[in-house]
Amino acid sequence: MPRIAVSVAGLWRSPQAPRTLDAPALAAPVQLERWLAALDDDTRLTLCRDKLLVSQVLFDTPVQVLERATDAAGREWCRVVVPSQTSALDPRGYPGWLPAAQLAEDVDEAEGGVEGEVVVTAPRTELVVTSPQRGRPEADRLALSFMTRLRRLAVTPTHVEVISPLGRGWLPRNSVRLAETPLPADAATLTRLGRHFEGLRYLWAGNSSFGYDCSGLVHSLFAAVGIALPRDAGDQLASGTPVALEARRAGDLLYFEKPGASGRLVVDHVGLYLGDDTLLHAPTNNARVERRRLSGSHYAEQLCAVRRHLG
Repeated sequence: MPRIAVSVAGLWRSPQAPRTLDAPALAAPVQLERWLAALDDDTRLTLCRDKLLVSQVLFDTPVQVLERATDAAGREWCRVVVPSQTSALDPRGYPGWLPAAQLAEDVDEAEGGVEGEVVVTAPRTELVVTSPQRGRPEADRLALSFMTRLRRLAVTPTHVEVISPLGRGWLPRNSVRLAETPLPADAATLTRLGRHFEGLRYLWAGNSSFGYDCSGLVHSLFAAVGIALPRDAGDQLASGTPVALEARRAGDLLYFEKPGASGRLVVDHVGLYLGDDTLLHAPTNNARVERRRLSGSHYAEQLCAVRRHLG
């Protein structure tokens, strides 16, 4: 399977969905921070209102290409599914479109001497490319998101050597864990990891530590402790063990509903319960990841379901 060859690739509704101001997010190498800095409240809201962006995919993630198309500017696009992001939209994985330039064919793992994987546990880290893959841009440094998985070649006390679509490189040892040594799947670990992202600005369809939406945040936190959740809140609601609202405990996922366009109540939000009447969540467009009390808030009125995945 081809793999993502940029820090974070946006998964778009269609090749026509991106606006002129989204060009930095379509580049290879991607100019993610430049793109985010240029988005104001209104242009961020449009991503959500018009469902322009549907998800994000992290560096080196395998995807399956279903078809190709060319947009009006001559840019080649690929319609893909992402097997690591399960969704009711497609049994093969989350579907969407991304620029073909943000993909690369896989390297030969046997030839490369891959001995396992590492997972980024720092909020962000940096990949230093030492031996670029033939035909790829010679970007010598690449910012990587929390939960990026890379194929491991060797480990030293200070660095981990990896192979990726850009070639061979290394990461700081203290920013990753070996994939075969998972973190404890408990509420304390989820809380500790989640608090790293307090203050991070919400991004519709965000699934990286450059910006999360509500379901992207919990999807990533649970993946960090070895629990695979579906990508979207509605699908997440169908997983886990149902728990009575009053029986909730730290580590549970809380779901919230409000009237949709038709007036019917729909589940449109999810957050991580920390215990002690406290919710950690990515609230809404133009807000930031926060901890807050449930009591006395509109969230207490909208709480409709609890799901348990721990224990």
